[in-house]
Formats: sequence, structure tokens, C-alpha cells
Amino acid sequence: SFVTPVQSQVGAPSFAARSRPIEVKPTTPAQSGAGAWSSHAWCASLMFGAVATLHATRGNSTRAGRRSRLPRFVATLDKPGIIEREDIRNIAIIAHVDHGKTTLTNALMKQCGLEKVKSMDSDQLEQERGITILAKNAAVTYKGIKINIVDTPGHADFGAEVERILNMADACLLLVDAAEGPMPQTKFVLRQALKLKKKIIVCINKVDKPASRVDWVLDTTFDLFGCLGADDEACDFPVVYASGFQGVASNEGPDSLEKDLTPLLDTILEETPAPKIDNSAPLQMLVSNLDYDDYVGRICIGRLISGELKVGQEVGIKYGEDGELRKGNVTKLWQFNNNDRVPTELIKAGDICCFSGIGEVKIGDTVVDLETPMALPPIEVEEPTVAMEFTINKSPFAARLKESTKVTAPQVKARLEKECLTNLAIRMDGGSTSESFKVKGRGTLQLGILMENMRREGFEFMVSAPEVLLRENPDTGKQEEPYEEVVIDVPNDFQGVIMEEMQRKQGVLQSMEAGAVENSTVLTFEIPTRCTIGLPGKFAQRTSGSAVMSSQFSHWGPFDGSEVKIREKGSIATTATGKATYYSLLNFQLKGRFFVEHAEEVYAGQVIGMHNRETDLTVNITKEKAVSNVRAACAQVTDNLNGKIQMSIDDWLGFMDTDEVLEVTPVECRLAKKSAMKMK
Repeated sequence: SFVTPVQSQVGAPSFAARSRPIEVKPTTPAQSGAGAWSSHAWCASLMFGAVATLHATRGNSTRAGRRSRLPRFVATLDKPGIIEREDIRNIAIIAHVDHGKTTLTNALMKQCGLEKVKSMDSDQLEQERGITILAKNAAVTYKGIKINIVDTPGHADFGAEVERILNMADACLLLVDAAEGPMPQTKFVLRQALKLKKKIIVCINKVDKPASRVDWVLDTTFDLFGCLGADDEACDFPVVYASGFQGVASNEGPDSLEKDLTPLLDTILEETPAPKIDNSAPLQMLVSNLDYDDYVGRICIGRLISGELKVGQEVGIKYGEDGELRKGNVTKLWQFNNNDRVPTELIKAGDICCFSGIGEVKIGDTVVDLETPMALPPIEVEEPTVAMEFTINKSPFAARLKESTKVTAPQVKARLEKECLTNLAIRMDGGSTSESFKVKGRGTLQLGILMENMRREGFEFMVSAPEVLLRENPDTGKQEEPYEEVVIDVPNDFQGVIMEEMQRKQGVLQSMEAGAVENSTVLTFEIPTRCTIGLPGKFAQRTSGSAVMSSQFSHWGPFDGSEVKIREKGSIATTATGKATYYSLLNFQLKGRFFVEHAEEVYAGQVIGMHNRETDLTVNITKEKAVSNVRAACAQVTDNLNGKIQMSIDDWLGFMDTDEVLEVTPVECRLAKKSAMKMK
């Protein structure tokens, strides 16, 4: 194989590789101009100044590892006083959910001298669900250089965590699963990194998987860079092959893995730019994250751009150039060591740190010098797409549990306001009443995590069904709704089920390709966000849990005003308050499946089951069997009840309809009709 040099914009030759030949098509005069070539931005950059076709043979799995690298030159800085801190590297690990970010970070800390590694997923919910919800900082020391590592969430609903955390890093380690390849969130995080012009290091992780297909993953990742408009320099990314679970890596290929992660660490040191420090600039630190401690109060986390921070120092806080200047003192100062915070007296520019002492601060504020307060641009994230209304618990069983310690509207409001401070993707507005609040987020998973955390903190409240937010097009004035790109990995036996369900939900098939596992298919759809509510649970039911669904916000599209059914089955509601009886449950067992069991307390208007038909059904589930002195002929016959359906908060959010509300308590959740709660 060979590559053809292409003149870059600065005049130096650069090299790019591709797994298959690119056909150069002549253009007509009418086609000449900015759009004459392929719609992909990378294609335009490859063709610029080229006189020959670019060729590379397929199957070269170590193409990026073996290709010749251009000599790197140290830039001459015209502005005096700017230096590079060679003792620090700042890097963020970004990837799709479950591609191994946290496992790899834990392995890096262990191999860099930490005897007992605490998992980066320290939150209880993270450990239960096996996903990263909050971005976290860690630091390792390798060859005398401190490497600050930021572990980011991989699920699309927590994309705001990635958007704001990238401000702290100089480079990004993009993890791609060796079997699945680039997924929807991979595209999102890579787009954000390229937008901020971060250096990208690609790590193909989990190469020890039996179903790994490294050649295809590398080619697809390269294509993704091109589709997102990456330039020549970005497309010439370094590649590392690794297994975070086994703690091994290689620069040469999956068949040449070394005994540890040294190749990955060496690549990070070589490719990650050292922080550039302006000694003449005043104090500047963008607050990228917030934490809270019961003893020291609010903790600000961010990267110190310029200046120094000392314990006891008086600093200013400012939001944007036109923001009000507020004062505060640094009472405690920490730096990161592994995944712990270590107290320190001084932090210099270029490092990532955290401090306490300022009460009124939010994400996006800039810590500035009081004499020369120069604020940085605030952090901006994408707008929320889903909303739910939170209100106090109005059911007959409200505040009956000893675990329920926070049940009033002011307590719920204060908790939601606190969440808005630490999570930029969460917004809160007033609700339909003085005791309700409209909460907006990126998706039902994000709002479900918020509800689960509040429930465990002792809150009782009710929420309405999720609704998708619409917007008005600024140019046409027409209403638009959010659309999502949905990728489903499903066995071939259930492919028809997925196609049928997506067609019913207005999904448009974009692509279909073979999956990493034998006899599986990966289907990509474009579908309105309102049609995706409840889909994961429905797919799990109809495919026996074998379908894996991932989604990512795609764009805003026209809203046709059509109604989409959230579920095909109706609900069964009880008309009386009391305890569910064995007799009534047995009598109505053929009508559907129940969410309650024998002797469980229910109240009038509570949804106790799922009807077999599309219509709703009301029953008296508390009715007892009539007692008489006549012996029944079938007295010796015993029937067994089916077990009740176990539902989590995520299951309830995917099941509930617009005329229902979900009662959330520290112990259990109940679904009820709005009419029974006297709610609109």
C-alpha cells in the first residue's frame, strides 16, 4: 500500500490513510465551488492540492500504528511570558456507554502505584447500574509527570457532563469497543472534542473479546472523523490497542499486546500537549464542576488557566464579561492524587484543583483576580428535550412512612434548585400550581436518576408523564421537535419485531449492517424523541432482553402534530381503598397482569395492573369472597396467582400515560390516575 502526500493549509505535507480507494469524479462548471466534491469535509481536505488517487489495502490492522509520523516542531511563541508546563498533562476519557472508560482508568491508577484502587464509579447508583453518571477527576504520576484524568459519562442523557468537562483537558482519549465500533455517543463526544480543537488519541479497547473486529473498527472510526469534518492533522490520529480489564496495551496491534499499559501511558505523554501558561496573565479559573461537603460547604472544581491559588487568598467570582463581581476567600485547597483529594497550600496554573470557601457560585463562573477581573466565556450546553412536572404527594398514603422526611413543596423546590446548580442540562420552571415545578432534561434516564436520588434522600413527590419539548423555528416560525438517532443491536431472529415496532413509532431506517456477534444485525433509525419513550422496555419484552438500544439527539425537525401511543395496553385501576384480596386477584387474573399482590394496600384511583386490551378497566380489587354456611363443591381446589410485575422508576416512566401520575416514595412507587388525585 502507499499514501500520497497532500498539501495542508500551512504548506507542509501531511498524510492520511483510508481502507479503500477513493474515486475522483470530475466536476462540471456548474458543480465547481465549495460543494463540488463529496459532502464529507474530510474528502475536500484530502483532495485539496492532490493530483493522484489515495489508495490503501484493506486488512492492514496496524495501519495507523506503523505509518510514518511527521516530525513535530516546538512552536515559537511570539508573546513573551508564555511557557509550557512539562510536568503536567490533562486528558479526558470519552466514549460510548459501556466501552470501558472506568475500567481502563482504574487499571491506569493501579499500574501507576496505587495499591488499593477505589472504583471511579463510587456512587451507589453507578455501582448498581454499571454506568458512569457523574464526571470525576483522578490523577496518576508516570515518569515524574502528573497526568490529570477526567472520567466522563457515556450515556447520551448525561452529555452535558462531557461538554463542560472537556474545558479542563488539553487532549481526549477516545475509547472505541473492539467489537461494537463507534456508537451514537461516540459520534457526539468526538464532535464536541473536534469543535474545541482537542488532540484526539484513539484507543481500541476490549481487543481480548472473542468477537473483536479491530480492522473494521479502525476503518469505521477513521470514516467517523471524516464525516465530522476533521482536518488532516486530526485524521492522522495515534492508535493504541488495549484491554482495560486485563491491563495490557500495544501500539502495534491486538496480536502484540505488552504485559502492561505502558504503551498507552507513553502515547499520552507524547501526544497530549503540555499546558501553556501565560505568566503575565491574572488569575483565571473556569468552574467546570461543583461538589458539596457537609463540613466545608460548596466545592468548586476546575482547571487553573493562569495565576496561582493559595489557602486564605481573596478572589473574585464573575459570570461572563458583564457579570457581577463577587468576593470570597479560599478556605481549603485540594489537588487530585489517584482518585482522592489531597490538601495543598498552593496550586499553579495548568493544574486541575478544587477549593472551598465561596457559597454563591455556579458552573460557568470564573474565579478572577480582584484587581483585574477578566472572566472567561461561560460554559454552554445543548438545550433539554424532555420535561416532567414534579409536585407534592397528594395520595391518601402520603407521608405515612418513617423514611419520608421531606414531603413539602419548599423542600422539593430547594432540592431541584440544587440539582440545577450542579447539572447544566437540568432546568426548572414554575408548574401549573404553586406546589408544582416543571423540570427539563436531556432524557427520561437523566430525570429518572434524579428521581431515584431524591427518593433515597427521603423525598416524597409525584411526577407527570414525560413530554417532549417543542421549539419554534426562528426562520420559518413553524413548530419543531427533537429527533434522535437510534442504534439497535438485535439477533436476526428478532429483526422483524424491531422493524415492525419502529415503523409503528414513525422510525425511518437509515442503515443496516452485520453485528459483531454472529447472527446479529445493527439497525440505525431516525425517529422523533417523543416516539422513543418506553421503547427500551418494549424491546426488552418482545426480544427477551436480547436487543440493545442506544440513542443520541440528532437534530430538530418538523412537528406534524400527530399523536403517538405510549403503550398498546390499557391500565387496570381500583375503585376502592383497602387491601387487595386473593379472591379478587384470582377472579381478575385473566384480565391482565398486576403490579400488586395479595394483602397489599391500595387506594381508589391507583393503577394496579396492565389490561390485556387497549381500553382501561376499573375493578374493586378489595372485594372479599361472600361468606355463607353452605360448603362449596370446589372447596378443595386451589389456584395459584401469578406473581406481580416488578417495576423500577425507569419502567414506570416508560409505561405511564399522559392521564396518569407516578407517586414516588422512599420505599415504593405507585401509579395513579390524575382524576383520582384531582389533578389536571
